[in-house]
Amino acid sequence: MKKLFRPKNERYEFKALLSFVKIGMIMGSLNPAQATVLIGGDILNGNLNAGNADGDTTDDNFQSTPDWVNVGGAQTMQCTRTNLASPDSTRNAVLSLSGDRNFGSEFGPNGYTISAGDVFDIQYEWRDAYNWNDSLDNVAVTLFTTDDNTIDGNATPLAVDLSGLSTTNNTYETVNHDGVYIATADDTGKKLFLVFAGQAGEGGDTNGFARFDNLVVEVNPSSAVSLNITDIQYTPETSEVTLTWPKTNSSFYRVKYSTDLVDWSSELDDEVLSDSDENPEDPSQITITFPLFEGIKNQKYLFFRVEG
Repeated sequence: MKKLFRPKNERYEFKALLSFVKIGMIMGSLNPAQATVLIGGDILNGNLNAGNADGDTTDDNFQSTPDWVNVGGAQTMQCTRTNLASPDSTRNAVLSLSGDRNFGSEFGPNGYTISAGDVFDIQYEWRDAYNWNDSLDNVAVTLFTTDDNTIDGNATPLAVDLSGLSTTNNTYETVNHDGVYIATADDTGKKLFLVFAGQAGEGGDTNGFARFDNLVVEVNPSSAVSLNITDIQYTPETSEVTLTWPKTNSSFYRVKYSTDLVDWSSELDDEVLSDSDENPEDPSQITITFPLFEGIKNQKYLFFRVEG
């Protein structure tokens, strides 16, 4: 079990001390959630191998490439090919600098809803190809939101991550960039979208091409906000405790308690749903009140934690 993390700030320490003096209870904080692969391998066709719906085993257009749409031009444009194979000897995306072939992802039919503190990592393989200017051109991966939560809405870029220049001609290189974006409270509740494309350097032309393969996008909830209890209120008259913690994309939460910070096997509730939130006006946090049943309400010390 990971050591519990306690934020070092005066507000937290004051509230913990107040709880201890008045009711013999303090806040515990929570284990950070593990990284989640949003795109990668067969997940949402991150390896760009799914396709062939048009019967062409060499070229596939966007219409016949699952989970990818062209946000720069027609869906009938070429999307993937099997030549210039990447290190895994499979098909790969054909990038151009012309701006009419931009690979967009909606992160699946239900999308991905951003939570404050989400940290996004990106990895992929790419290489230069015909007429690519190795001293000017980049691959750009952009995370963005829109004004109507659809991929075709007016876009607001959150992060534009560049590959860097090609270092070895006609050779696949690996990009592995952690922490390309950390979501803010203003992003909470919005749908996330992604696009990757070629980006011509200043002074270069737009006639170049490159290849792209094996995209992996991961999200890591930030340890600073992820599942840390941010507020605790105790009502001795009713033996109830009210806990507040950051909202995540979890379908439900488990609320556990301990009397010694060692044994966390006991639960106040093993399936807390987001629609139980007592303060739905706050888009970034969830607040729930729990009754303390006989056997624990008179404990001298109680520690709480939430698991997503």
